[in-house]
Amino acid sequence: MLIKITFPVIFLIFITGIANAQYFELIEIEAERVLISLSEGDSLNPSNLITLINLLSSEIDDKVSKSYTDFNPRSIDSLRNHLTEFESELKSIPTDSAFVLFNAWYLHLQNIFYNYSKQKFFSSPKIKILLFSTSMSCYCTMKMSRNQTAELLKFISEDPGKYDYWVIDSYWHNDLQIKYETLFAPSVLVLDGNNQVLYKIEYEEKMLTQLTDYLDNVKN
Repeated sequence: MLIKITFPVIFLIFITGIANAQYFELIEIEAERVLISLSEGDSLNPSNLITLINLLSSEIDDKVSKSYTDFNPRSIDSLRNHLTEFESELKSIPTDSAFVLFNAWYLHLQNIFYNYSKQKFFSSPKIKILLFSTSMSCYCTMKMSRNQTAELLKFISEDPGKYDYWVIDSYWHNDLQIKYETLFAPSVLVLDGNNQVLYKIEYEEKMLTQLTDYLDNVKN
């Protein structure tokens, strides 16, 4: 009984202690786990949402929030409220609809942390994969964007740490699309450690096949 009472407290203390360095990363990992699961037709375990809500409730270091003004108490509250709305709708919708709604929340998360992710992504010395998704477009484009987001995240999760990656909601942030002359979503760029574009895939149904073929050729 004691363990059941104290575990949530211990968990919150733990995430508060590491939030300063890994606040976004921990939320992103858990969100991607949920998104992949929903894309495969699995029912969502309510404990996963509780974990996300608890992570969003942990504190952000003052230095971090001052450096990246996009994420602040108000923006985090918007994410938490959006997640709560999703949780309430989850009870009456099928898994495929849950995938659609949670993908919208995932892009909301990416929008809040855009500047933070941008600096982290382009400072990486690894080969990097950039996916331009979108939260607003026609049905076919939205469906392709959702599916390719999940495909890419699953591919990355199979060998974590090998590549750095970033999913952008190009409806709200199109500066990099303009810079790299990639005006369609979904599209993928592969960049080297010096941020030079190595490969581009634009609005291609078989995106993951082309991407993996290219990366295998680079490796060999």
